[in-house]
Amino acid sequence: MRLLSRSILASMIVLAYAAPALAAVHVVDNLSVYTNTRADSPQNVLRLNAARFGLPASLENLVLVKVQESLTGKHYTYQQMLRGLPVEHAEVIVSIGHNGQLLKIFNETKHVSASVDAKAVNQLYNQAQITEDQALDRGWANMKVQHKLVSVPKGELVWVAVKDGVQLARKVTIQAEMPTGGFVQYLNAHDGALIDSYSTSLPRTNKGGERSIAARNAAPGQTLERHSTTALAKAEGKQAPASAPAQTMAAATVASGVNGSGLVFDPDPRTKLGTDALTDTSAASAFDAAYETKPLLDVTVTSGVYKLTGPYVNIKNIEAPATAPSTTTNGVWTAKRGNNAFDDTNIYFHIDQNQRYIQSLGFTGTKSIINRPLDVDSDGVNGDDNSHYSGGASDYLAFGHGCVNDGEDADVILHEYGHGIQANINSGWSGGDTGAMGEGFGDYWAASYSYSRPNGASYHPEWAFSWDGHGACWGGRLLNRTETLYNSTKTYGAHQSVTENGVTFQSDELWSAPLFESMKALLAAGKPRANIDKIILEAHFGLGSNIKMPAMATAIVNAAKNLFPADLSYANTFQAKFEAQKILGTVVVGPAMNETESNNTTATANTVTTAGTVVSGNMAASTDSDYFKVTLPAGKTLTAKMQPNATSDYDLELYSSAGVKLSSSTAGTGALDTVSKANTGTTAMVLYARVFYYVGGTGATSGKYTLTTSW
Repeated sequence: MRLLSRSILASMIVLAYAAPALAAVHVVDNLSVYTNTRADSPQNVLRLNAARFGLPASLENLVLVKVQESLTGKHYTYQQMLRGLPVEHAEVIVSIGHNGQLLKIFNETKHVSASVDAKAVNQLYNQAQITEDQALDRGWANMKVQHKLVSVPKGELVWVAVKDGVQLARKVTIQAEMPTGGFVQYLNAHDGALIDSYSTSLPRTNKGGERSIAARNAAPGQTLERHSTTALAKAEGKQAPASAPAQTMAAATVASGVNGSGLVFDPDPRTKLGTDALTDTSAASAFDAAYETKPLLDVTVTSGVYKLTGPYVNIKNIEAPATAPSTTTNGVWTAKRGNNAFDDTNIYFHIDQNQRYIQSLGFTGTKSIINRPLDVDSDGVNGDDNSHYSGGASDYLAFGHGCVNDGEDADVILHEYGHGIQANINSGWSGGDTGAMGEGFGDYWAASYSYSRPNGASYHPEWAFSWDGHGACWGGRLLNRTETLYNSTKTYGAHQSVTENGVTFQSDELWSAPLFESMKALLAAGKPRANIDKIILEAHFGLGSNIKMPAMATAIVNAAKNLFPADLSYANTFQAKFEAQKILGTVVVGPAMNETESNNTTATANTVTTAGTVVSGNMAASTDSDYFKVTLPAGKTLTAKMQPNATSDYDLELYSSAGVKLSSSTAGTGALDTVSKANTGTTAMVLYARVFYYVGGTGATSGKYTLTTSW
């Protein structure tokens, strides 16, 4: 059983600035959820939590960079700075409800000690640095750019958090058409070595290759010349990515009031006709009964020419192949599949309708999500059988052809739009489990719509990509993989093949399953689809980067409580489905105990006998090493979690009874360490958890940590 270990003690904390009776905080990873806690301002909230997060009392290293509104409240994002430069992905977000209650704090800031600051000064002022131009050359070569740029490359100085503090880096952002795609790279500012990277192009599958810098570097073919390629992008009016996070709420575009019509699949021909027999090579007549004529709202008319540009969708050519968007002279599109004009109308209809649905949930005005014309290429991705969302200030969608055209399937369209939804709510959506959660959410978002259509609940409702997948082209994904279980020691990226407890699955399916199963259960209980989707969208507000599944699941359960406090069936259903897959766990509160010396060896280890026990420990000195003995029953899995104080970095290891190291966790300052071990045998096994010093405080005041063991 996986426990939310930090919440056990945290839920007992009564806050000084809260109502005295039931105020509490429930902590899961980097997310703190509050109950009955008043907040007069985000600044005061941060001042009262400064010591807990390892921040200076003055908060002088924080800059307010964004204020965002959602259905439940406002979310204040503070960027951590060091010597005038941002610490990448180091932010703290305070969410305060419209009723003045503190809802949650998301914290990814890093404690900067005097020694870390001194090293930063040395890096910034005394060590030689590569120039932005040199960094762009290195980044260009790393990703082997082979396709036209969609924005002008950019390199800027930032700090990247590393095990021993911070590293000065050149953040290089290069975005090109697929299959080169876009990447953010962090290069050591002194020698240009690659520290880390992530893709800004999010395809629906790994067809065409893994999305990584290593895979791009190994790609065959000729790299384009950087300067001439950049000059062409500038000549075409393309801009560099914005330094600050893009605002998620744009001014609404005035609707034209002119409506056209076109043939579409709603949601796809297989579901519409309820048959597996349709394939990409079926006769054209086999699809006739699947077409529906739908209104194409608020299209643009110029000099008698109708084009598919509206307040929420702008069909245009962005990527190769160069295909001009379709137009008509009467506003009526009659093309069928096999003609690009059909892809244009199908994509326009589904995205426009989906945005209007989002607004019907209350996400309008200052609470809007992509309330603007999103650029879409219905024939892009270099002609490949794939589709993707390209993030950044000039984000867009591109749908490929090959086998079934991706634009024929509402599941593909809304899946990719789902990436846009997440990125436009949370511009820092990266790291942690966001790869798998992004794909799983996209699958869910598409399924939510498909399930609501005629035949949607009866024709393979468990299929994601009912038309584009589950055939000769590719296998698609499943939405009902409830046998998949979360492992807190792993990180789940996009489209990964994972084997856990003898079950092999795609990482994306681990996240889509509890969302889909919650939806089905709530619909069966008579709850409206709109309320379910509203909860899931609302949960994304007030979060930053490096989110793991337990924190995101907690945010969803909490959003359900805040939106529907009088009907806890929403929160209880989500909680149960997340628990079933070990993403969340029932909090078993065992006894509290104090670590006692001397326990510096396995022979003198403190014994923990009860699941859920919370140990209050102390690093007496930098040479201290604390051992804890657990006798793990057969068939159980031990999960040990160690939380150091905010200004210290202690590490955690797990040993067998023979003294063999089984696993280790070396998270940074103030970060939670987790190790686990499954006992698959028929008899109990003895294990030892070891907590030891790496850097930070020692002694009764500055050396505190907590260790929670669960099984």
